[in-house]
Amino acid sequence: MYTKLLTLFALFLLPSCMIEQAATPAVEADCFQSATAMAWLDEDGNGAWDEGERPLANITFVLDPSVYSRALSNEDGIAAIFATTPGGDCPENGQVIAAQFEGYILTTPQKLPYTSADAEYAFGFQRVSTAVLIETEAYTGVLFPAEKTAEFIHWMGKPDDEAWTPTEADIAALEKSLPAFLQTNAQPQADHINERLPRYSRQYFGFDRAGERLIYASFLCNEMGEEWLETAVLVEDGGDCYFQTTYNVDTDTFISLYINGES
Repeated sequence: MYTKLLTLFALFLLPSCMIEQAATPAVEADCFQSATAMAWLDEDGNGAWDEGERPLANITFVLDPSVYSRALSNEDGIAAIFATTPGGDCPENGQVIAAQFEGYILTTPQKLPYTSADAEYAFGFQRVSTAVLIETEAYTGVLFPAEKTAEFIHWMGKPDDEAWTPTEADIAALEKSLPAFLQTNAQPQADHINERLPRYSRQYFGFDRAGERLIYASFLCNEMGEEWLETAVLVEDGGDCYFQTTYNVDTDTFISLYINGES
């Protein structure tokens, strides 16, 4: 006991500089930044948001070169980006980048310089269409490729049909024979349809059923927006404003006519 007291007393007499102190680790705060990106459907492709143009959802944005910053635009076209970068210093020369936008092309730069959280970072997009727009003096229509038609066949519950892509010459043959088919059809609305045939917009889908190459043609008096250029427009009612035909390419004959009923 006496020895322990002497040791403690000796330590007490030592200068404070000779007593080893535990090292305190340095603490570095991470860098936090934010930005708000806006995505819209630039229908006229002029790179500027115009009145009536719609916001675009599901576009992915990042604030580069931060480590964690991925954000998705919501139904209002807004992506709230919150970026974290380890270390006390924020990255220089940051950029707000449209990182993923499958099915669209940009009408504005893909990368915009990051200046502040309050700055506006706006990105315009147009759809990439895999369909072919056919415009003649007599009719305007959209010819869909096989991959789009395959989706349509699946939706219609026709798994045994196989999709194929008609040519513009196939469409021209269909359109050439259509007036005569309508003229001889027994349905009372057929004559009325024939009189205003050039006013309808068309959608064409090619499918093979038991070895027969067929074209399903849908006729619309109202396209109901730009969606008709990308996917099938299906309307249950509407009367003779909407009708559909099925055409056999190899025999140059129509095998069906369906005219929508009244609501």
